[in-house]
Amino acid sequence: MKYIKICRQKRFINPIKPETIFLSICIPAYNMEKYIESSLLSIINQSFEFFEIIIVNDNSYDNTENIINQMQIKDKRIKYINHPKNLGVYASRVDAILNANGKYILLMDPDDILMNQDLFKELFIYNQKFNLDIIEFLVYHQEEGRNNMIFPKTHSLNHFHNYDKNIIYQPELSEIIYYKPNSKNYSQIICRTIWNKLIRKEIMLNAINYLNNDFFQNQFLIAADDTPINILAFQYANNYSNVKIPGYLYILRADGMSSDNKGNKKHDIILSYNFLLYFKFFYNYIKKFRKNMNFFVYDFKPFSVYLLKIKDLNATEYIPMAIEFFKILRRRKKIKLLNKLADELITYFMK
Repeated sequence: MKYIKICRQKRFINPIKPETIFLSICIPAYNMEKYIESSLLSIINQSFEFFEIIIVNDNSYDNTENIINQMQIKDKRIKYINHPKNLGVYASRVDAILNANGKYILLMDPDDILMNQDLFKELFIYNQKFNLDIIEFLVYHQEEGRNNMIFPKTHSLNHFHNYDKNIIYQPELSEIIYYKPNSKNYSQIICRTIWNKLIRKEIMLNAINYLNNDFFQNQFLIAADDTPINILAFQYANNYSNVKIPGYLYILRADGMSSDNKGNKKHDIILSYNFLLYFKFFYNYIKKFRKNMNFFVYDFKPFSVYLLKIKDLNATEYIPMAIEFFKILRRRKKIKLLNKLADELITYFMK
Protein backbone atom coordinates (compact mmCIF):
# COMPACT_ATOMS: atom_id res chain seq x y z
CA MET A 1 0.00 0.00 0.00
CA LYS A 2 1.18 3.51 -0.79
CA TYR A 3 0.77 4.61 2.83
CA ILE A 4 3.18 1.98 4.15
CA LYS A 5 5.85 3.32 1.82
CA ILE A 6 5.40 6.86 3.09
CA CYS A 7 5.18 6.42 6.86
CA ARG A 8 7.48 5.01 9.49
CA GLN A 9 6.36 1.83 11.19
CA LYS A 10 7.69 2.66 14.66
CA ARG A 11 4.90 4.01 16.85
CA PHE A 12 5.58 7.07 18.99
CA ILE A 13 3.10 8.15 21.63
CA ASN A 14 3.25 11.83 22.43
CA PRO A 15 3.78 12.30 26.19
CA ILE A 16 1.57 15.41 26.14
CA LYS A 17 -2.04 14.31 26.72
CA PRO A 18 -5.08 16.49 26.08
CA GLU A 19 -7.84 16.46 28.70
CA THR A 20 -10.36 15.17 26.17
CA ILE A 21 -10.31 13.75 22.64
CA PHE A 22 -8.38 16.27 20.59
CA LEU A 23 -9.65 15.37 17.15
CA SER A 24 -12.56 13.63 15.42
CA ILE A 25 -11.84 12.47 11.88
CA CYS A 26 -15.15 12.32 9.99
CA ILE A 27 -15.29 10.22 6.83
CA PRO A 28 -18.17 9.57 4.41
CA ALA A 29 -17.87 6.30 2.50
CA TYR A 30 -19.79 5.01 -0.48
CA ASN A 31 -18.48 1.94 -2.35
CA MET A 32 -14.89 2.54 -1.24
CA GLU A 33 -13.68 -1.06 -0.89
CA LYS A 34 -10.55 -0.31 -2.96
CA TYR A 35 -9.42 2.61 -0.81
CA ILE A 36 -10.92 2.67 2.66
CA GLU A 37 -8.37 0.37 4.32
CA SER A 38 -5.39 2.45 3.20
CA SER A 39 -7.15 5.61 4.32
CA LEU A 40 -7.93 4.21 7.77
CA LEU A 41 -4.41 2.81 8.19
CA SER A 42 -2.93 6.23 7.53
CA ILE A 43 -4.99 7.53 10.47
CA ILE A 44 -4.67 4.77 13.05
CA ASN A 45 -0.89 4.68 12.57
CA GLN A 46 -0.55 8.31 13.61
CA SER A 47 2.03 8.81 16.36
CA PHE A 48 -0.45 10.95 18.32
CA GLU A 49 -3.25 8.73 19.56
CA PHE A 50 -5.86 11.01 21.14
CA PHE A 51 -8.40 11.02 18.35
CA GLU A 52 -11.46 9.14 17.13
CA ILE A 53 -12.57 8.13 13.65
CA ILE A 54 -16.25 8.39 12.74
CA ILE A 55 -16.99 6.73 9.44
CA VAL A 56 -20.42 6.83 7.82
CA ASN A 57 -21.22 4.08 5.33
CA ASP A 58 -23.71 5.67 2.93
CA ASN A 59 -25.47 2.43 1.99
CA SER A 60 -22.57 0.93 0.05
CA TYR A 61 -23.30 -2.27 -1.88
CA ASP A 62 -19.69 -3.41 -2.23
CA ASN A 63 -17.36 -4.74 0.50
CA THR A 64 -16.91 -1.37 2.25
CA GLU A 65 -18.90 -2.34 5.34
CA ASN A 66 -16.98 -5.58 5.91
CA ILE A 67 -13.63 -3.78 5.65
CA ILE A 68 -14.75 -1.16 8.16
CA ASN A 69 -15.90 -3.88 10.57
CA GLN A 70 -12.52 -5.62 10.29
CA MET A 71 -10.73 -2.34 10.97
CA GLN A 72 -12.93 -1.72 14.01
CA ILE A 73 -11.66 -4.95 15.52
CA LYS A 74 -8.10 -3.69 15.11
CA ASP A 75 -8.75 -0.24 16.55
CA LYS A 76 -11.55 0.66 18.96
CA ARG A 77 -11.23 4.36 18.12
CA ILE A 78 -13.18 3.69 14.91
CA LYS A 79 -16.90 4.47 15.28
CA TYR A 80 -19.27 3.26 12.60
CA ILE A 81 -22.58 4.69 11.35
CA ASN A 82 -24.58 2.93 8.64
CA HIS A 83 -27.15 4.65 6.43
CA PRO A 84 -30.08 2.38 5.49
CA LYS A 85 -30.32 4.31 2.21
CA ASN A 86 -27.98 6.45 0.16
CA LEU A 87 -28.23 10.06 1.41
CA GLY A 88 -25.20 11.72 -0.18
CA VAL A 89 -21.86 13.07 1.00
CA TYR A 90 -23.22 16.09 2.87
CA ALA A 91 -25.66 14.07 5.00
CA SER A 92 -22.89 11.59 5.79
CA ARG A 93 -20.54 14.36 6.90
CA VAL A 94 -23.22 15.97 9.04
CA ASP A 95 -24.06 12.68 10.77
CA ALA A 96 -20.39 12.15 11.56
CA ILE A 97 -19.99 15.69 12.93
CA LEU A 98 -23.08 15.41 15.13
CA ASN A 99 -21.68 12.21 16.66
CA ALA A 100 -18.17 13.61 17.16
CA ASN A 101 -16.65 14.08 20.63
CA GLY A 102 -13.39 15.76 19.62
CA LYS A 103 -12.41 19.35 20.25
CA TYR A 104 -11.62 19.69 16.55
CA ILE A 105 -13.09 18.17 13.39
CA LEU A 106 -11.14 16.94 10.37
CA LEU A 107 -13.31 16.07 7.37
CA MET A 108 -11.51 13.53 5.23
CA ASP A 109 -12.38 11.78 1.97
CA PRO A 110 -12.31 7.96 2.09
CA ASP A 111 -9.98 7.58 -0.89
CA ASP A 112 -7.23 9.90 0.38
CA ILE A 113 -4.52 9.31 2.97
CA LEU A 114 -2.45 11.16 5.54
CA MET A 115 1.13 11.27 4.31
CA ASN A 116 2.72 12.42 7.55
CA GLN A 117 2.67 10.00 10.48
CA ASP A 118 3.36 12.85 12.92
CA LEU A 119 0.70 15.19 11.50
CA PHE A 120 -1.65 15.12 14.49
CA LYS A 121 1.20 15.43 16.98
CA GLU A 122 2.68 18.45 15.18
CA LEU A 123 -0.70 20.16 14.88
CA PHE A 124 -1.50 19.50 18.54
CA ILE A 125 1.83 20.96 19.71
CA TYR A 126 1.42 23.98 17.40
CA ASN A 127 -2.11 24.59 18.64
CA GLN A 128 -1.00 24.59 22.28
CA LYS A 129 0.75 27.89 21.56
CA PHE A 130 -2.19 29.67 19.92
CA ASN A 131 -5.50 27.89 20.75
CA LEU A 132 -6.81 28.31 17.20
CA ASP A 133 -10.26 27.93 15.67
CA ILE A 134 -8.91 26.76 12.30
CA ILE A 135 -5.53 25.23 11.50
CA GLU A 136 -4.70 24.56 7.87
CA PHE A 137 -1.85 22.36 6.64
CA LEU A 138 -0.28 21.49 3.30
CA VAL A 139 -1.66 19.22 0.60
CA TYR A 140 0.26 17.04 -1.83
CA HIS A 141 -1.06 15.24 -4.90
CA GLN A 142 -0.46 11.73 -6.12
CA GLU A 143 -1.82 10.18 -9.30
CA GLU A 144 -3.45 6.84 -8.72
CA GLY A 145 -1.10 3.98 -9.52
CA ARG A 146 2.03 6.13 -9.28
CA ASN A 147 4.41 6.71 -6.37
CA ASN A 148 5.44 10.28 -7.10
CA MET A 149 4.06 12.98 -4.83
CA ILE A 150 3.54 16.47 -6.24
CA PHE A 151 3.38 19.72 -4.31
CA PRO A 152 1.05 21.88 -6.46
CA LYS A 153 2.39 25.35 -5.67
CA THR A 154 0.03 27.15 -8.03
CA HIS A 155 -3.01 25.03 -7.23
CA SER A 156 -5.72 26.52 -5.05
CA LEU A 157 -5.15 23.66 -2.61
CA ASN A 158 -1.95 25.38 -1.49
CA HIS A 159 -2.48 29.10 -1.30
CA PHE A 160 0.26 31.20 0.21
CA HIS A 161 -0.62 33.58 2.96
CA ASN A 162 1.99 35.60 4.72
CA TYR A 163 3.65 32.89 6.82
CA ASP A 164 5.40 35.53 8.91
CA LYS A 165 1.99 36.37 10.25
CA ASN A 166 1.26 33.38 12.50
CA ILE A 167 -2.40 34.12 13.11
CA ILE A 168 -5.07 35.95 11.11
CA TYR A 169 -7.97 37.39 13.11
CA GLN A 170 -11.40 38.78 12.31
CA PRO A 171 -12.52 40.86 10.47
CA GLU A 172 -9.66 40.14 8.09
CA LEU A 173 -10.23 36.40 8.42
CA SER A 174 -13.69 36.30 6.85
CA GLU A 175 -12.42 38.30 3.89
CA ILE A 176 -9.65 35.97 2.78
CA ILE A 177 -11.98 33.61 0.96
CA TYR A 178 -12.18 36.29 -1.70
CA TYR A 179 -9.93 36.90 -4.64
CA LYS A 180 -7.75 39.94 -3.97
CA PRO A 181 -5.60 40.64 -7.03
CA ASN A 182 -3.96 43.68 -5.43
CA SER A 183 -3.32 42.12 -2.04
CA LYS A 184 0.25 41.80 -0.79
CA ASN A 185 -0.64 39.13 1.75
CA TYR A 186 -2.68 36.67 -0.31
CA SER A 187 -1.61 35.49 -3.74
CA GLN A 188 -4.83 33.69 -4.67
CA ILE A 189 -8.13 32.39 -3.39
CA ILE A 190 -8.00 30.65 -0.07
CA CYS A 191 -8.16 26.89 -0.28
CA ARG A 192 -11.89 26.20 -0.19
CA THR A 193 -11.65 22.46 0.19
CA ILE A 194 -12.58 21.31 3.65
CA TRP A 195 -10.28 18.36 4.20
CA ASN A 196 -6.94 20.04 4.90
CA LYS A 197 -8.11 21.85 8.02
CA LEU A 198 -8.74 21.21 11.67
CA ILE A 199 -11.86 23.19 12.59
CA ARG A 200 -13.06 23.69 16.14
CA LYS A 201 -16.23 21.64 16.66
CA GLU A 202 -18.36 24.61 17.78
CA ILE A 203 -17.43 26.48 14.59
CA MET A 204 -18.32 23.45 12.48
CA LEU A 205 -21.68 23.08 14.22
CA ASN A 206 -22.48 26.75 13.57
CA ALA A 207 -21.70 26.23 9.89
CA ILE A 208 -23.85 23.14 9.39
CA ASN A 209 -26.72 24.61 11.45
CA TYR A 210 -26.76 27.63 9.12
CA LEU A 211 -26.75 25.36 6.06
CA ASN A 212 -29.36 22.94 7.37
CA ASN A 213 -31.77 25.66 8.42
CA ASP A 214 -31.52 27.88 5.34
CA PHE A 215 -30.36 25.78 2.39
CA PHE A 216 -29.61 22.10 2.45
CA GLN A 217 -32.25 20.56 4.70
CA ASN A 218 -33.36 17.19 3.31
CA GLN A 219 -31.32 17.77 0.15
CA PHE A 220 -29.27 15.05 -1.51
CA LEU A 221 -25.80 16.56 -1.92
CA ILE A 222 -23.08 14.72 -3.80
CA ALA A 223 -20.98 17.77 -4.67
CA ALA A 224 -20.49 21.45 -3.86
CA ASP A 225 -20.96 20.88 -0.14
CA ASP A 226 -17.46 21.44 1.22
CA THR A 227 -17.11 25.02 -0.03
CA PRO A 228 -20.17 26.37 1.88
CA ILE A 229 -18.98 24.63 5.05
CA ASN A 230 -15.54 26.14 4.57
CA ILE A 231 -16.81 29.64 3.83
CA LEU A 232 -18.99 29.65 6.94
CA ALA A 233 -16.22 28.26 9.11
CA PHE A 234 -14.08 31.27 8.19
CA GLN A 235 -17.03 33.56 8.87
CA TYR A 236 -17.65 32.20 12.38
CA ALA A 237 -14.05 31.56 13.46
CA ASN A 238 -12.14 34.13 15.51
CA ASN A 239 -8.67 33.14 14.33
CA TYR A 240 -6.81 30.98 11.84
CA SER A 241 -3.31 29.84 10.98
CA ASN A 242 -1.84 28.28 7.85
CA VAL A 243 1.14 26.11 8.78
CA LYS A 244 3.88 24.61 6.64
CA ILE A 245 3.26 21.06 7.84
CA PRO A 246 2.86 18.43 5.09
CA GLY A 247 -0.17 16.33 5.85
CA TYR A 248 -2.81 15.45 3.30
CA LEU A 249 -2.20 13.29 0.23
CA TYR A 250 -4.94 13.92 -2.32
CA ILE A 251 -5.24 10.96 -4.67
CA LEU A 252 -5.95 12.01 -8.25
CA ARG A 253 -8.05 9.40 -9.95
CA ALA A 254 -10.40 9.40 -12.91
CA ASP A 255 -13.46 8.39 -10.91
CA GLY A 256 -14.88 9.83 -7.72
CA MET A 257 -16.80 8.84 -4.62
CA SER A 258 -19.96 8.29 -6.66
CA SER A 259 -18.18 7.09 -9.77
CA ASP A 260 -20.48 4.19 -10.50
CA ASN A 261 -23.26 6.70 -11.20
CA LYS A 262 -21.29 9.13 -13.35
CA GLY A 263 -22.91 9.53 -16.74
CA ASN A 264 -26.21 8.40 -15.27
CA LYS A 265 -28.92 10.97 -16.03
CA LYS A 266 -30.32 11.02 -12.50
CA HIS A 267 -26.83 11.48 -11.03
CA ASP A 268 -25.99 14.30 -13.45
CA ILE A 269 -29.25 16.09 -12.71
CA ILE A 270 -28.58 15.92 -8.95
CA LEU A 271 -25.03 17.18 -9.55
CA SER A 272 -26.32 20.19 -11.50
CA TYR A 273 -28.98 20.84 -8.87
CA ASN A 274 -26.25 20.75 -6.21
CA PHE A 275 -24.45 23.59 -7.98
CA LEU A 276 -27.68 25.56 -8.19
CA LEU A 277 -28.09 25.17 -4.42
CA TYR A 278 -24.46 26.17 -3.94
CA PHE A 279 -24.84 29.40 -5.94
CA LYS A 280 -28.08 30.25 -4.15
CA PHE A 281 -26.25 29.77 -0.86
CA PHE A 282 -23.26 31.83 -2.01
CA TYR A 283 -25.42 34.71 -3.25
CA ASN A 284 -27.44 34.87 -0.02
CA TYR A 285 -24.31 34.53 2.09
CA ILE A 286 -22.75 37.53 0.35
CA LYS A 287 -25.91 39.59 0.86
CA LYS A 288 -26.31 38.62 4.52
CA PHE A 289 -22.71 39.22 5.50
CA ARG A 290 -22.26 42.18 3.13
CA LYS A 291 -19.44 40.82 1.02
CA ASN A 292 -18.17 42.01 -2.34
CA MET A 293 -20.52 40.77 -5.06
CA ASN A 294 -17.74 40.87 -7.65
CA PHE A 295 -16.33 37.69 -6.20
CA PHE A 296 -19.65 35.93 -6.76
CA VAL A 297 -19.31 36.82 -10.44
CA TYR A 298 -15.74 35.53 -10.44
CA ASP A 299 -16.98 32.21 -9.06
CA PHE A 300 -20.24 32.02 -10.99
CA LYS A 301 -18.92 32.57 -14.51
CA PRO A 302 -16.77 29.41 -14.96
CA PHE A 303 -19.08 27.07 -13.01
CA SER A 304 -22.39 28.18 -14.52
CA VAL A 305 -21.81 25.50 -17.17
CA TYR A 306 -23.03 22.97 -14.59
CA LEU A 307 -26.36 24.78 -14.45
CA LEU A 308 -26.92 24.37 -18.17
CA LYS A 309 -27.33 20.64 -17.65
CA ILE A 310 -30.57 21.29 -15.77
CA LYS A 311 -32.03 22.36 -19.12
CA ASP A 312 -29.98 19.97 -21.27
CA LEU A 313 -31.16 16.96 -19.25
CA ASN A 314 -34.72 18.28 -19.13
CA ALA A 315 -34.81 18.36 -15.33
CA THR A 316 -38.28 19.92 -15.34
CA GLU A 317 -38.59 19.99 -11.54
CA TYR A 318 -35.57 22.32 -11.24
CA ILE A 319 -35.96 24.55 -14.31
CA PRO A 320 -38.41 27.04 -12.68
CA MET A 321 -36.14 27.32 -9.63
CA ALA A 322 -33.14 28.02 -11.88
CA ILE A 323 -34.98 30.70 -13.89
CA GLU A 324 -36.21 32.40 -10.72
CA PHE A 325 -32.65 32.54 -9.39
CA PHE A 326 -31.27 33.94 -12.67
CA LYS A 327 -33.91 36.70 -12.55
CA ILE A 328 -32.70 37.64 -9.07
CA LEU A 329 -29.14 37.90 -10.39
CA ARG A 330 -30.31 40.06 -13.29
CA ARG A 331 -31.60 42.67 -10.85
CA ARG A 332 -28.06 43.46 -9.67
CA LYS A 333 -27.94 46.48 -12.00
CA LYS A 334 -24.52 47.68 -10.89
CA ILE A 335 -22.79 44.50 -12.01
CA LYS A 336 -23.04 44.42 -15.79
CA LEU A 337 -21.21 41.12 -16.27
CA LEU A 338 -23.59 39.38 -13.87
CA ASN A 339 -26.58 40.92 -15.67
CA LYS A 340 -25.25 39.64 -18.98
CA LEU A 341 -24.64 36.12 -17.66
CA ALA A 342 -28.10 36.01 -16.10
CA ASP A 343 -29.73 37.22 -19.33
CA GLU A 344 -27.92 34.56 -21.34
CA LEU A 345 -29.03 31.82 -18.92
CA ILE A 346 -32.64 33.00 -18.84
CA THR A 347 -32.73 33.09 -22.65
CA TYR A 348 -31.27 29.59 -22.83
CA PHE A 349 -33.69 28.16 -20.26
CA MET A 350 -36.73 29.84 -21.80
CA LYS A 351 -36.17 28.31 -25.26
